[in-house]
Amino acid sequence: MEDHELQKNGDEPSTWLKLLSFLLIFGLCFFMGNVALVVMALAGGLPLEGGLDIFSAVNEPGMKPFIKAGIGLNHFIIFSCSAILYALWIKRKDWIQYFDFKSLNGNLLFNFVLLLVFAYPLIAISARLFENVEWANQFDQSSIEALMSVLQMDGIFDLLVNLLIVAVLPAIGEELLFRGVIQNEIVKRTSNYHVGIIIASIIFSGVHLQIQGFLPKMIIGLVLGYSYYWTKSLWYPIILHFLNNGMSTVAIFFLGDNIESMENEANQPEIWQFLIVVVFSCFLCSFIIKNIRSQLSDKTIESV
Repeated sequence: MEDHELQKNGDEPSTWLKLLSFLLIFGLCFFMGNVALVVMALAGGLPLEGGLDIFSAVNEPGMKPFIKAGIGLNHFIIFSCSAILYALWIKRKDWIQYFDFKSLNGNLLFNFVLLLVFAYPLIAISARLFENVEWANQFDQSSIEALMSVLQMDGIFDLLVNLLIVAVLPAIGEELLFRGVIQNEIVKRTSNYHVGIIIASIIFSGVHLQIQGFLPKMIIGLVLGYSYYWTKSLWYPIILHFLNNGMSTVAIFFLGDNIESMENEANQPEIWQFLIVVVFSCFLCSFIIKNIRSQLSDKTIESV
Protein backbone atom coordinates (compact mmCIF):
# COMPACT_ATOMS: atom_id res chain seq x y z
CA MET A 1 0.00 0.00 0.00
CA GLU A 2 1.37 3.35 -0.95
CA ASP A 3 2.12 5.93 1.72
CA HIS A 4 -0.11 8.92 2.15
CA GLU A 5 0.51 11.49 -0.54
CA LEU A 6 1.01 14.92 0.92
CA GLN A 7 -1.66 17.16 -0.41
CA LYS A 8 -0.42 20.71 -0.84
CA ASN A 9 -3.31 23.07 -0.36
CA GLY A 10 -2.47 26.70 -0.87
CA ASP A 11 -5.65 27.75 0.96
CA GLU A 12 -4.65 26.06 4.20
CA PRO A 13 -2.99 28.10 6.98
CA SER A 14 0.72 27.82 7.73
CA THR A 15 2.07 25.18 10.09
CA TRP A 16 2.69 27.64 12.92
CA LEU A 17 -0.74 29.22 12.56
CA LYS A 18 -2.29 25.74 12.65
CA LEU A 19 -0.33 24.85 15.78
CA LEU A 20 -1.25 28.08 17.54
CA SER A 21 -4.90 27.71 16.59
CA PHE A 22 -4.98 24.10 17.75
CA LEU A 23 -3.47 25.00 21.13
CA LEU A 24 -5.97 27.83 21.58
CA ILE A 25 -8.92 25.61 20.63
CA PHE A 26 -7.75 22.76 22.84
CA GLY A 27 -7.03 25.13 25.73
CA LEU A 28 -10.51 26.66 25.48
CA CYS A 29 -12.17 23.22 25.31
CA PHE A 30 -10.06 21.99 28.22
CA PHE A 31 -11.23 24.94 30.32
CA MET A 32 -14.88 24.61 29.30
CA GLY A 33 -14.82 20.84 29.85
CA ASN A 34 -13.59 21.23 33.40
CA VAL A 35 -16.12 24.00 34.05
CA ALA A 36 -18.86 21.62 32.88
CA LEU A 37 -17.59 18.91 35.25
CA VAL A 38 -17.52 21.27 38.25
CA VAL A 39 -20.95 22.72 37.44
CA MET A 40 -22.50 19.25 37.23
CA ALA A 41 -20.82 18.20 40.49
CA LEU A 42 -22.12 21.32 42.27
CA ALA A 43 -25.58 20.74 40.80
CA GLY A 44 -25.48 17.25 42.33
CA GLY A 45 -24.82 18.71 45.78
CA LEU A 46 -21.03 18.54 46.08
CA PRO A 47 -20.07 20.86 48.97
CA LEU A 48 -17.64 23.69 48.28
CA GLU A 49 -15.93 23.51 51.66
CA GLY A 50 -12.92 21.22 51.88
CA GLY A 51 -12.08 21.52 48.18
CA LEU A 52 -13.74 20.01 45.12
CA ASP A 53 -12.93 16.33 45.60
CA ILE A 54 -15.21 15.26 42.76
CA PHE A 55 -14.09 11.68 42.18
CA SER A 56 -14.29 10.65 45.83
CA ALA A 57 -17.98 11.63 45.77
CA VAL A 58 -18.81 9.88 42.50
CA ASN A 59 -20.57 6.97 44.22
CA GLU A 60 -22.65 9.04 46.61
CA PRO A 61 -26.26 8.12 45.70
CA GLY A 62 -27.44 11.68 45.10
CA MET A 63 -24.32 12.88 43.32
CA LYS A 64 -23.55 9.86 41.15
CA PRO A 65 -25.70 10.73 38.07
CA PHE A 66 -24.55 14.36 38.10
CA ILE A 67 -20.85 13.57 38.42
CA LYS A 68 -20.92 10.81 35.81
CA ALA A 69 -22.81 13.12 33.44
CA GLY A 70 -20.16 15.75 34.16
CA ILE A 71 -17.35 13.28 33.39
CA GLY A 72 -19.02 12.44 30.08
CA LEU A 73 -19.48 16.13 29.20
CA ASN A 74 -15.91 16.87 30.26
CA HIS A 75 -14.50 14.24 27.92
CA PHE A 76 -16.80 15.15 25.03
CA ILE A 77 -15.92 18.85 25.21
CA ILE A 78 -12.17 18.39 25.66
CA PHE A 79 -11.58 15.76 22.99
CA SER A 80 -14.48 15.56 20.53
CA CYS A 81 -15.27 19.28 20.47
CA SER A 82 -11.64 20.40 20.17
CA ALA A 83 -11.09 18.03 17.21
CA ILE A 84 -14.33 19.09 15.48
CA LEU A 85 -13.72 22.80 16.08
CA TYR A 86 -10.22 22.48 14.62
CA ALA A 87 -11.60 20.67 11.56
CA LEU A 88 -14.25 23.40 11.20
CA TRP A 89 -11.53 26.04 11.28
CA ILE A 90 -9.49 24.21 8.62
CA LYS A 91 -12.27 23.06 6.27
CA ARG A 92 -15.24 25.26 7.22
CA LYS A 93 -18.47 23.64 5.97
CA ASP A 94 -16.54 20.64 4.61
CA TRP A 95 -15.13 19.84 8.07
CA ILE A 96 -16.29 16.21 7.98
CA GLN A 97 -13.96 15.63 5.01
CA TYR A 98 -11.00 16.50 7.24
CA PHE A 99 -11.53 13.16 9.00
CA ASP A 100 -11.19 9.89 7.12
CA PHE A 101 -14.23 7.66 7.54
CA LYS A 102 -13.87 5.11 4.77
CA SER A 103 -15.96 1.96 5.00
CA LEU A 104 -14.86 -1.00 7.10
CA ASN A 105 -13.61 -4.32 5.80
CA GLY A 106 -14.57 -7.18 8.12
CA ASN A 107 -11.49 -9.34 7.52
CA LEU A 108 -9.19 -6.38 7.98
CA LEU A 109 -10.91 -5.33 11.21
CA PHE A 110 -10.64 -8.90 12.54
CA ASN A 111 -6.89 -8.90 11.88
CA PHE A 112 -6.45 -5.59 13.69
CA VAL A 113 -8.38 -7.00 16.66
CA LEU A 114 -6.00 -9.99 16.64
CA LEU A 115 -3.04 -7.60 16.49
CA LEU A 116 -4.30 -5.78 19.59
CA VAL A 117 -4.93 -9.05 21.43
CA PHE A 118 -1.50 -10.47 20.55
CA ALA A 119 0.08 -7.21 21.75
CA TYR A 120 -1.48 -7.60 25.22
CA PRO A 121 1.42 -9.68 26.61
CA LEU A 122 3.81 -6.86 25.63
CA ILE A 123 1.40 -4.35 27.15
CA ALA A 124 1.20 -6.33 30.41
CA ILE A 125 4.97 -6.73 30.67
CA SER A 126 5.61 -3.04 29.96
CA ALA A 127 3.21 -2.17 32.80
CA ARG A 128 5.40 -4.12 35.24
CA LEU A 129 8.58 -2.19 34.47
CA PHE A 130 7.76 0.56 37.00
CA GLU A 131 5.69 -1.43 39.50
CA ASN A 132 8.46 -1.43 42.13
CA VAL A 133 9.36 2.24 41.65
CA GLU A 134 7.92 4.02 44.68
CA TRP A 135 7.64 7.52 43.20
CA ALA A 136 5.88 6.12 40.12
CA ASN A 137 3.36 4.31 42.34
CA GLN A 138 2.71 7.47 44.33
CA PHE A 139 2.31 9.56 41.17
CA ASP A 140 -0.21 7.13 39.68
CA GLN A 141 -2.16 6.45 42.87
CA SER A 142 -4.59 9.37 42.63
CA SER A 143 -5.49 8.76 38.98
CA ILE A 144 -5.96 5.01 39.57
CA GLU A 145 -8.18 5.66 42.60
CA ALA A 146 -10.23 8.18 40.61
CA LEU A 147 -10.71 5.71 37.75
CA MET A 148 -11.66 2.84 40.04
CA SER A 149 -14.18 5.03 41.88
CA VAL A 150 -15.84 5.81 38.54
CA LEU A 151 -15.82 2.14 37.57
CA GLN A 152 -17.62 0.91 40.69
CA MET A 153 -20.86 -0.66 39.44
CA ASP A 154 -23.95 -1.95 41.22
CA GLY A 155 -25.89 -3.27 38.24
CA ILE A 156 -26.37 -3.42 34.48
CA PHE A 157 -27.42 0.22 34.26
CA ASP A 158 -24.13 1.30 35.86
CA LEU A 159 -22.29 -0.94 33.39
CA LEU A 160 -24.04 0.69 30.41
CA VAL A 161 -23.32 4.18 31.76
CA ASN A 162 -19.66 3.32 32.30
CA LEU A 163 -19.38 1.82 28.82
CA LEU A 164 -20.62 5.16 27.50
CA ILE A 165 -18.23 7.37 29.47
CA VAL A 166 -15.21 5.00 29.53
CA ALA A 167 -15.46 3.26 26.15
CA VAL A 168 -17.76 5.03 23.66
CA LEU A 169 -16.86 8.68 24.31
CA PRO A 170 -13.09 8.08 24.62
CA ALA A 171 -13.06 5.87 21.52
CA ILE A 172 -14.69 8.59 19.43
CA GLY A 173 -13.21 11.71 21.00
CA GLU A 174 -9.63 10.55 21.52
CA GLU A 175 -9.40 9.03 18.06
CA LEU A 176 -10.77 12.18 16.43
CA LEU A 177 -8.14 14.20 18.28
CA PHE A 178 -5.05 11.99 18.52
CA ARG A 179 -5.31 10.14 15.23
CA GLY A 180 -7.64 12.35 13.17
CA VAL A 181 -5.93 15.65 14.02
CA ILE A 182 -2.58 15.24 15.80
CA GLN A 183 -1.22 12.18 13.98
CA ASN A 184 -2.62 13.37 10.67
CA GLU A 185 -0.95 16.79 10.96
CA ILE A 186 2.39 15.40 12.21
CA VAL A 187 2.60 12.73 9.49
CA LYS A 188 2.04 15.41 6.83
CA ARG A 189 5.11 17.24 8.11
CA THR A 190 7.54 14.36 8.62
CA SER A 191 9.52 12.50 5.97
CA ASN A 192 8.93 9.20 7.79
CA TYR A 193 5.35 8.32 8.75
CA HIS A 194 6.61 6.03 11.52
CA VAL A 195 7.97 9.10 13.33
CA GLY A 196 4.59 10.82 13.15
CA ILE A 197 2.75 7.77 14.50
CA ILE A 198 5.26 7.34 17.35
CA ILE A 199 5.06 11.03 18.34
CA ALA A 200 1.25 10.94 18.30
CA SER A 201 1.31 7.76 20.43
CA ILE A 202 3.65 9.41 22.94
CA ILE A 203 1.32 12.41 23.22
CA PHE A 204 -1.70 10.10 23.51
CA SER A 205 -0.06 8.19 26.35
CA GLY A 206 1.32 11.28 28.08
CA VAL A 207 -2.09 12.95 28.26
CA HIS A 208 -3.29 10.10 30.52
CA LEU A 209 -0.73 11.20 33.16
CA GLN A 210 0.38 7.78 34.37
CA ILE A 211 3.96 6.58 34.82
CA GLN A 212 3.21 2.86 35.02
CA GLY A 213 0.62 3.17 32.28
CA PHE A 214 2.79 5.20 29.91
CA LEU A 215 4.36 2.34 27.94
CA PRO A 216 1.18 0.21 27.83
CA LYS A 217 -0.87 3.13 26.50
CA MET A 218 1.88 4.02 24.05
CA ILE A 219 1.84 0.46 22.64
CA ILE A 220 -1.95 0.64 22.33
CA GLY A 221 -1.53 4.04 20.67
CA LEU A 222 0.86 2.53 18.13
CA VAL A 223 -1.66 -0.18 17.20
CA LEU A 224 -4.37 2.45 16.83
CA GLY A 225 -2.08 4.77 14.90
CA TYR A 226 -0.98 2.18 12.36
CA SER A 227 -4.54 0.92 11.93
CA TYR A 228 -5.53 4.46 10.98
CA TYR A 229 -2.55 5.17 8.74
CA TRP A 230 -2.65 1.88 6.84
CA THR A 231 -6.42 1.91 6.24
CA LYS A 232 -6.97 5.68 5.96
CA SER A 233 -10.12 5.20 8.02
CA LEU A 234 -10.80 6.34 11.58
CA TRP A 235 -13.38 3.58 12.03
CA TYR A 236 -10.63 1.02 12.74
CA PRO A 237 -8.94 2.83 15.66
CA ILE A 238 -12.34 3.92 17.03
CA ILE A 239 -13.59 0.33 17.16
CA LEU A 240 -10.29 -1.02 18.53
CA HIS A 241 -10.23 1.71 21.19
CA PHE A 242 -13.83 0.89 22.16
CA LEU A 243 -13.07 -2.83 22.41
CA ASN A 244 -9.97 -2.22 24.54
CA ASN A 245 -11.73 0.05 27.04
CA GLY A 246 -15.01 -1.85 26.87
CA MET A 247 -13.45 -5.24 27.66
CA SER A 248 -11.68 -3.75 30.69
CA THR A 249 -14.94 -2.21 31.92
CA VAL A 250 -16.87 -5.47 31.49
CA ALA A 251 -14.09 -7.41 33.24
CA ILE A 252 -14.23 -5.05 36.23
CA PHE A 253 -18.03 -5.41 36.33
CA PHE A 254 -17.90 -9.20 36.55
CA LEU A 255 -14.75 -9.59 38.64
CA GLY A 256 -15.01 -6.50 40.84
CA ASP A 257 -12.74 -6.58 43.88
CA ASN A 258 -11.41 -10.00 42.85
CA ILE A 259 -9.15 -8.33 40.27
CA GLU A 260 -6.87 -6.86 42.93
CA SER A 261 -6.67 -10.14 44.87
CA MET A 262 -5.91 -12.03 41.65
CA GLU A 263 -3.07 -9.62 40.88
CA ASN A 264 -1.66 -9.98 44.41
CA GLU A 265 -1.79 -13.79 44.23
CA ALA A 266 -0.13 -13.95 40.82
CA ASN A 267 3.47 -15.16 40.92
CA GLN A 268 6.18 -12.90 39.56
CA PRO A 269 7.49 -14.53 36.34
CA GLU A 270 11.16 -15.30 35.93
CA ILE A 271 13.19 -13.27 33.44
CA TRP A 272 13.35 -16.18 30.99
CA GLN A 273 9.57 -16.45 31.09
CA PHE A 274 9.33 -12.74 30.27
CA LEU A 275 11.66 -13.23 27.32
CA ILE A 276 9.66 -16.17 25.95
CA VAL A 277 6.42 -14.19 26.18
CA VAL A 278 7.99 -11.16 24.49
CA VAL A 279 9.45 -13.20 21.63
CA PHE A 280 6.22 -15.15 21.10
CA SER A 281 4.09 -12.00 21.22
CA CYS A 282 6.38 -10.21 18.76
CA PHE A 283 6.26 -13.21 16.43
CA LEU A 284 2.46 -13.30 16.45
CA CYS A 285 2.22 -9.52 15.96
CA SER A 286 4.66 -9.59 13.04
CA PHE A 287 2.66 -12.42 11.45
CA ILE A 288 -0.59 -10.46 11.77
CA ILE A 289 1.04 -7.27 10.46
CA LYS A 290 2.31 -9.17 7.42
CA ASN A 291 -1.19 -10.49 6.84
CA ILE A 292 -2.68 -7.00 7.20
CA ARG A 293 -0.21 -5.48 4.73
CA SER A 294 -0.95 -8.31 2.31
CA GLN A 295 -4.66 -7.54 2.49
CA LEU A 296 -4.03 -3.83 2.05
CA SER A 297 -1.99 -4.51 -1.08
CA ASP A 298 -5.14 -5.94 -2.64
CA LYS A 299 -6.77 -3.15 -4.64
CA THR A 300 -10.22 -4.52 -3.80
CA ILE A 301 -9.53 -3.94 -0.12
CA GLU A 302 -8.29 -0.42 -0.71
CA SER A 303 -11.45 0.50 -2.56
CA VAL A 304 -13.80 -0.78 0.16
